[in-house]
Amino acid sequence: EVVNSTWFTNRIGLKPLTAEELTEGPAHGSELAGGPDRSTPWTIVGAKTAGVTPGFLIRDARDDVWLMKFDTPSNPGMTIRSGVVSNLLFHAMGYNVPVDQLVVFTRENLVVGEGARMRLPREGEMQMTEANLDSILTATNSIFDGKYHALASRYLDGVPVGPFDDQGTRGDDPNDTIRHQDRRELRALKVFGAWVNHFDTKMHNSLDMYVAGPDSGYVRHYLIDFASTLGAFGATPVKRFGYEFGFDTFPILGRTLTFGMIEDDWVALERPEGLDEVGLFDVETFDPASWKPDLPHSAMANLTRRDGYWAAKVLSAFTDEAIGLIVRQGRYQDPAAEEYLVAALIGRRDKIVRYWFAQVPPLDFFTLTTAGLEYHDLAAERGFADPASSRYRYRLMAVGSDRKNRRGDGWTDWRETDTTLVPLFDETGTLAPGVPRRDEDHGFMGIEVQVDRGDGWSDATILYGAYGSGRLVALDR
Repeated sequence: EVVNSTWFTNRIGLKPLTAEELTEGPAHGSELAGGPDRSTPWTIVGAKTAGVTPGFLIRDARDDVWLMKFDTPSNPGMTIRSGVVSNLLFHAMGYNVPVDQLVVFTRENLVVGEGARMRLPREGEMQMTEANLDSILTATNSIFDGKYHALASRYLDGVPVGPFDDQGTRGDDPNDTIRHQDRRELRALKVFGAWVNHFDTKMHNSLDMYVAGPDSGYVRHYLIDFASTLGAFGATPVKRFGYEFGFDTFPILGRTLTFGMIEDDWVALERPEGLDEVGLFDVETFDPASWKPDLPHSAMANLTRRDGYWAAKVLSAFTDEAIGLIVRQGRYQDPAAEEYLVAALIGRRDKIVRYWFAQVPPLDFFTLTTAGLEYHDLAAERGFADPASSRYRYRLMAVGSDRKNRRGDGWTDWRETDTTLVPLFDETGTLAPGVPRRDEDHGFMGIEVQVDRGDGWSDATILYGAYGSGRLVALDR
């Protein structure tokens, strides 16, 4: 499992989240859940006009600073809503993210602050005026029912120390002792990124913050900027994003050798007709096994089948209702757009979960009780397999600390059952007949379990328990 750390906090993967936890994300339980304070007009302290999307910085009555981002004029409503939805999804998964919210306001809610500066492409940096603000708002085209819509991203607490790399460690962070390409939460970004098509997982879409504590400080690691997700990307969504690297040798070579006569699946990808707030995002052309970010990513390249299973286990915990609740926070103006994205996220989730649950048996959350070893079949419990067609079997063996049996009795015979319970104890609480006993060289018990859904027995999942303490001490997949 991935432990809680400054990189990741277990959330939906370990326990159901309330509606408020899902919809408020990193702002849950704080005054930030309501977005920027509206008791007074927002004071603009700076603006940006470079890039494909204009925006500006505001300071609210609480003295919080927020970056206000708008859509490109050609795609009003697309990127800001995608950014809000994916931000909440990644927070529910367990990652550190900023407070990103969809805000609706009018021109009267804004005032240019004294000393506010802006940079123009030709003139350079200059004093910002109310007329400059009006020009920025006019250029956004993010107007719905006479009001402006924007993504408000609160500045993170602490001192920024730059992005984190996808490999190695930070030389200036003594707590950063595990190479990033060996971190499961970073390797599994390939699975999570595939779900929402977060192809833009480059280094500069992360940010490390030095947070001062009462005795000493530490570095917290954030993922930031989810505007290029759910098929959205600036002024012109690109079909190949999620299907090929920016420069992908083998697909290019294949097209060259076939003179382009064999088309890639993504060539037929189109935005859903009539849904202007939705980008290039579908279920039909999506393949969990072949998804790629735009730039090669060292941690993602190290993805193992167990990393993929762990990520799929987290995604399987997102119910249809939870997905719908989060998508609604994007405040899509067209109900059909919201409905389409909910269905697409559910469909892509199902493809991912079924793929990885086929690679690693989804038998999990093992617990020793007074009855024996109890566990959960996540595929059957969460709707990805038919419980009626699922059967289980187990066998037992006493082992030493090296996980080997040296007295010659080896594994017991397989015993089949239709329940996720390995009975180990009788009604008095002692080991039941047929259960291997310990001796001075064999202080542990190995318990191997498998599942069959009609196409043969799965790979093994082996648990090891200590006779002395009555605790599970290891798990092999």
